[in-house]
Amino acid sequence: MESVVEVAIKDSIGIVTIANDHKANALSADVIAGILSALDDFCSKELRVAIIRARPGAKIYSAGHDVSELPTDGSNPFSWDIPLEQLLRKVREVPMPVIAMCEGSVWGGACDLVVSCDLIVATPKATLAMTPAKMGLPYNSLGTSHFLGVLPVHRLKEMLFTADPMSAEEAQHLGIYNRVVSPDDLEDCTMGIAQRIASLAPLVIQVLKNELRELGAGAPLAPEMFEKLETLREKAWRSDDMQEGIKAFFEKRSPEFKGH
Repeated sequence: MESVVEVAIKDSIGIVTIANDHKANALSADVIAGILSALDDFCSKELRVAIIRARPGAKIYSAGHDVSELPTDGSNPFSWDIPLEQLLRKVREVPMPVIAMCEGSVWGGACDLVVSCDLIVATPKATLAMTPAKMGLPYNSLGTSHFLGVLPVHRLKEMLFTADPMSAEEAQHLGIYNRVVSPDDLEDCTMGIAQRIASLAPLVIQVLKNELRELGAGAPLAPEMFEKLETLREKAWRSDDMQEGIKAFFEKRSPEFKGH
Protein backbone atom coordinates (compact mmCIF):
# COMPACT_ATOMS: atom_id res chain seq x y z
CA MET A 1 0.00 0.00 0.00
CA GLU A 2 1.40 3.39 -1.00
CA SER A 3 2.24 5.69 1.91
CA VAL A 4 0.01 8.73 2.32
CA VAL A 5 2.82 10.65 4.05
CA GLU A 6 6.41 11.03 2.87
CA VAL A 7 9.17 12.07 5.25
CA ALA A 8 12.62 13.48 4.49
CA ILE A 9 15.37 15.15 6.49
CA LYS A 10 17.76 17.71 5.00
CA ASP A 11 20.46 18.69 7.47
CA SER A 12 18.50 19.92 10.51
CA ILE A 13 15.20 20.42 8.66
CA GLY A 14 12.43 17.81 8.65
CA ILE A 15 10.03 17.74 5.71
CA VAL A 16 6.61 16.04 5.78
CA THR A 17 4.80 15.69 2.45
CA ILE A 18 1.07 14.92 2.42
CA ALA A 19 0.68 12.36 -0.38
CA ASN A 20 -2.97 11.34 -0.07
CA ASP A 21 -3.51 12.18 -3.73
CA HIS A 22 -6.53 9.98 -4.41
CA LYS A 23 -8.46 11.84 -1.66
CA ALA A 24 -7.33 15.39 -2.50
CA ASN A 25 -4.81 15.19 0.34
CA ALA A 26 -7.59 14.87 2.92
CA LEU A 27 -6.42 14.67 6.52
CA SER A 28 -7.41 11.05 7.06
CA ALA A 29 -6.51 9.15 10.22
CA ASP A 30 -3.55 7.61 8.38
CA VAL A 31 -2.28 10.98 7.17
CA ILE A 32 -2.55 12.49 10.63
CA ALA A 33 -0.84 9.48 12.21
CA GLY A 34 1.98 9.82 9.69
CA ILE A 35 2.48 13.52 10.42
CA LEU A 36 2.38 12.94 14.18
CA SER A 37 4.95 10.16 13.88
CA ALA A 38 7.21 12.36 11.76
CA LEU A 39 7.04 15.25 14.22
CA ASP A 40 7.88 12.90 17.09
CA ASP A 41 10.87 11.65 15.10
CA PHE A 42 12.00 15.21 14.35
CA CYS A 43 11.81 16.02 18.06
CA SER A 44 13.83 12.94 19.03
CA LYS A 45 16.50 13.96 16.50
CA GLU A 46 16.43 17.56 17.81
CA LEU A 47 15.84 19.01 14.35
CA ARG A 48 15.63 22.79 14.12
CA VAL A 49 12.66 23.29 11.73
CA ALA A 50 9.77 21.21 10.32
CA ILE A 51 7.98 21.80 7.01
CA ILE A 52 4.53 20.42 6.11
CA ARG A 53 3.83 20.47 2.38
CA ALA A 54 1.97 18.80 -0.48
CA ARG A 55 3.65 17.26 -3.51
CA PRO A 56 5.02 19.72 -6.09
CA GLY A 57 2.34 20.93 -8.50
CA ALA A 58 -0.58 20.07 -6.19
CA LYS A 59 -3.81 21.84 -7.07
CA ILE A 60 -5.13 21.13 -3.56
CA TYR A 61 -2.81 21.44 -0.56
CA SER A 62 -5.39 19.56 1.50
CA ALA A 63 -9.16 19.12 1.40
CA GLY A 64 -9.30 19.08 5.20
CA HIS A 65 -11.25 16.47 7.13
CA ASP A 66 -11.70 13.11 5.44
CA VAL A 67 -15.49 13.24 5.26
CA SER A 68 -15.70 9.47 4.77
CA GLU A 69 -14.28 9.03 8.28
CA LEU A 70 -16.78 11.31 10.05
CA PRO A 71 -19.09 9.45 12.47
CA THR A 72 -22.56 8.54 11.23
CA ASP A 73 -24.07 7.63 14.62
CA GLY A 74 -24.76 11.20 15.73
CA SER A 75 -21.65 11.47 17.91
CA ASN A 76 -19.61 14.68 17.98
CA PRO A 77 -17.34 14.79 14.90
CA PHE A 78 -15.16 17.59 16.31
CA SER A 79 -14.45 16.64 19.91
CA TRP A 80 -11.28 17.57 21.81
CA ASP A 81 -9.61 14.21 21.28
CA ILE A 82 -10.18 13.64 17.55
CA PRO A 83 -6.97 13.00 15.57
CA LEU A 84 -7.01 16.42 13.88
CA GLU A 85 -7.13 18.26 17.22
CA GLN A 86 -4.26 16.08 18.45
CA LEU A 87 -2.27 17.10 15.38
CA LEU A 88 -3.02 20.81 15.82
CA ARG A 89 -1.85 20.68 19.44
CA LYS A 90 1.30 18.83 18.41
CA VAL A 91 2.14 21.42 15.73
CA ARG A 92 1.71 24.25 18.23
CA GLU A 93 3.64 22.49 21.00
CA VAL A 94 6.68 20.91 19.29
CA PRO A 95 9.82 22.90 20.17
CA MET A 96 10.88 23.65 16.60
CA PRO A 97 9.09 26.12 14.32
CA VAL A 98 6.74 24.45 11.83
CA ILE A 99 6.36 26.00 8.37
CA ALA A 100 3.32 25.33 6.17
CA MET A 101 4.46 25.28 2.53
CA CYS A 102 1.18 25.71 0.66
CA GLU A 103 0.79 25.00 -3.02
CA GLY A 104 -2.84 24.62 -4.02
CA SER A 105 -6.07 25.48 -2.22
CA VAL A 106 -6.58 24.85 1.48
CA TRP A 107 -10.00 23.67 2.66
CA GLY A 108 -11.81 23.14 5.93
CA GLY A 109 -9.76 21.44 8.61
CA ALA A 110 -6.59 22.00 6.61
CA CYS A 111 -7.03 25.73 7.30
CA ASP A 112 -6.75 24.85 11.00
CA LEU A 113 -3.54 22.98 10.31
CA VAL A 114 -2.03 25.79 8.27
CA VAL A 115 -2.82 28.58 10.76
CA SER A 116 -1.53 26.38 13.60
CA CYS A 117 1.88 26.41 11.91
CA ASP A 118 4.35 29.10 12.91
CA LEU A 119 4.99 30.43 9.40
CA ILE A 120 3.17 30.06 6.09
CA VAL A 121 4.72 30.32 2.62
CA ALA A 122 2.19 30.01 -0.20
CA THR A 123 1.61 30.32 -3.92
CA PRO A 124 -0.93 32.72 -5.49
CA LYS A 125 -3.45 29.88 -5.90
CA ALA A 126 -3.30 28.84 -2.23
CA THR A 127 -6.78 30.08 -1.33
CA LEU A 128 -8.26 29.44 2.12
CA ALA A 129 -11.84 28.16 2.44
CA MET A 130 -13.65 27.35 5.68
CA THR A 131 -16.62 25.24 4.63
CA PRO A 132 -18.62 23.98 7.65
CA ALA A 133 -21.72 25.96 6.61
CA LYS A 134 -21.47 24.50 3.10
CA MET A 135 -21.10 20.95 4.43
CA GLY A 136 -23.67 21.19 7.21
CA LEU A 137 -21.00 20.38 9.80
CA PRO A 138 -21.30 22.28 13.10
CA TYR A 139 -17.75 23.44 13.81
CA ASN A 140 -16.72 23.42 17.46
CA SER A 141 -15.71 26.47 19.49
CA LEU A 142 -12.12 25.28 19.71
CA GLY A 143 -11.82 25.12 15.93
CA THR A 144 -13.35 28.57 15.52
CA SER A 145 -11.02 29.99 18.17
CA HIS A 146 -7.98 29.01 16.09
CA PHE A 147 -8.88 31.81 13.67
CA LEU A 148 -9.78 34.58 16.10
CA GLY A 149 -6.14 35.36 16.71
CA VAL A 150 -5.28 35.69 13.03
CA LEU A 151 -8.38 37.24 11.41
CA PRO A 152 -10.47 40.34 12.16
CA VAL A 153 -13.73 39.08 13.60
CA HIS A 154 -16.00 40.49 10.87
CA ARG A 155 -13.81 39.05 8.12
CA LEU A 156 -13.87 35.71 9.93
CA LYS A 157 -17.67 35.84 10.10
CA GLU A 158 -17.90 36.48 6.37
CA MET A 159 -15.50 33.61 5.67
CA LEU A 160 -17.47 31.18 7.85
CA PHE A 161 -20.99 32.34 6.95
CA THR A 162 -20.42 32.34 3.17
CA ALA A 163 -17.87 29.50 2.86
CA ASP A 164 -16.26 31.60 0.10
CA PRO A 165 -12.49 31.23 -0.33
CA MET A 166 -10.03 33.92 0.68
CA SER A 167 -7.38 34.75 -1.90
CA ALA A 168 -3.70 34.29 -1.17
CA GLU A 169 -3.24 38.02 -1.78
CA GLU A 170 -5.72 38.90 0.97
CA ALA A 171 -4.27 36.27 3.29
CA GLN A 172 -0.87 37.91 2.94
CA HIS A 173 -2.37 41.40 3.37
CA LEU A 174 -4.00 40.29 6.64
CA GLY A 175 -0.73 38.81 7.88
CA ILE A 176 -1.81 35.16 7.68
CA TYR A 177 0.69 34.28 4.96
CA ASN A 178 4.30 35.34 5.49
CA ARG A 179 5.20 35.09 1.81
CA VAL A 180 3.31 34.56 -1.45
CA VAL A 181 5.65 33.43 -4.23
CA SER A 182 5.41 31.68 -7.59
CA PRO A 183 5.30 27.86 -7.63
CA ASP A 184 8.79 27.87 -9.14
CA ASP A 185 10.13 29.83 -6.16
CA LEU A 186 8.11 28.12 -3.42
CA GLU A 187 10.62 25.48 -2.36
CA ASP A 188 13.65 27.77 -2.48
CA CYS A 189 11.85 30.48 -0.50
CA THR A 190 10.60 28.04 2.15
CA MET A 191 13.95 26.29 2.50
CA GLY A 192 15.70 29.65 2.68
CA ILE A 193 13.56 30.70 5.65
CA ALA A 194 13.99 27.28 7.27
CA GLN A 195 17.77 27.38 6.85
CA ARG A 196 17.92 30.88 8.31
CA ILE A 197 15.96 29.76 11.38
CA ALA A 198 18.06 26.60 11.68
CA SER A 199 21.23 28.70 11.77
CA LEU A 200 20.09 30.60 14.87
CA ALA A 201 19.94 29.68 18.57
CA PRO A 202 17.44 26.79 18.89
CA LEU A 203 16.94 27.09 22.65
CA VAL A 204 16.00 30.76 22.34
CA ILE A 205 13.64 30.00 19.45
CA GLN A 206 12.02 27.28 21.56
CA VAL A 207 11.45 29.81 24.38
CA LEU A 208 10.03 32.37 21.94
CA LYS A 209 7.64 29.84 20.38
CA ASN A 210 6.35 28.84 23.82
CA GLU A 211 5.98 32.45 24.96
CA LEU A 212 4.16 33.53 21.81
CA ARG A 213 1.79 30.56 21.99
CA GLU A 214 0.85 31.15 25.62
CA LEU A 215 0.71 34.94 25.51
CA GLY A 216 -1.22 34.83 22.23
CA ALA A 217 -3.94 32.72 23.83
CA GLY A 218 -5.29 35.90 25.43
CA ALA A 219 -5.65 34.38 28.90
CA PRO A 220 -3.50 35.22 31.95
CA LEU A 221 -0.55 32.86 32.34
CA ALA A 222 -1.18 30.12 34.89
CA PRO A 223 1.57 29.95 37.55
CA GLU A 224 2.74 26.55 36.30
CA MET A 225 3.04 27.86 32.72
CA PHE A 226 4.98 30.90 33.93
CA GLU A 227 7.38 28.55 35.73
CA LYS A 228 7.72 26.38 32.62
CA LEU A 229 8.60 29.39 30.47
CA GLU A 230 11.10 30.64 33.05
CA THR A 231 12.72 27.19 33.15
CA LEU A 232 13.09 27.21 29.38
CA ARG A 233 14.56 30.71 29.47
CA GLU A 234 17.02 29.70 32.20
CA LYS A 235 18.09 26.71 30.10
CA ALA A 236 18.77 29.07 27.21
CA TRP A 237 20.71 31.69 29.16
CA ARG A 238 22.86 29.04 30.87
CA SER A 239 23.58 27.29 27.56
CA ASP A 240 26.81 27.01 25.63
CA ASP A 241 24.87 28.56 22.73
CA MET A 242 24.50 31.85 24.62
CA GLN A 243 28.23 31.98 25.30
CA GLU A 244 28.92 31.09 21.66
CA GLY A 245 26.62 33.85 20.44
CA ILE A 246 28.33 36.49 22.59
CA LYS A 247 31.80 35.23 21.66
CA ALA A 248 30.94 35.24 17.94
CA PHE A 249 29.57 38.79 18.23
CA PHE A 250 32.85 40.12 19.60
CA GLU A 251 34.87 38.04 17.15
CA LYS A 252 32.75 39.40 14.27
CA ARG A 253 31.88 35.96 12.90
CA SER A 254 28.76 33.82 12.46
CA PRO A 255 27.93 31.76 15.57
CA GLU A 256 27.79 27.98 15.44
CA PHE A 257 24.85 26.99 17.62
CA LYS A 258 24.66 23.39 18.89
CA GLY A 259 21.34 23.46 20.76
CA HIS A 260 22.81 23.02 24.25
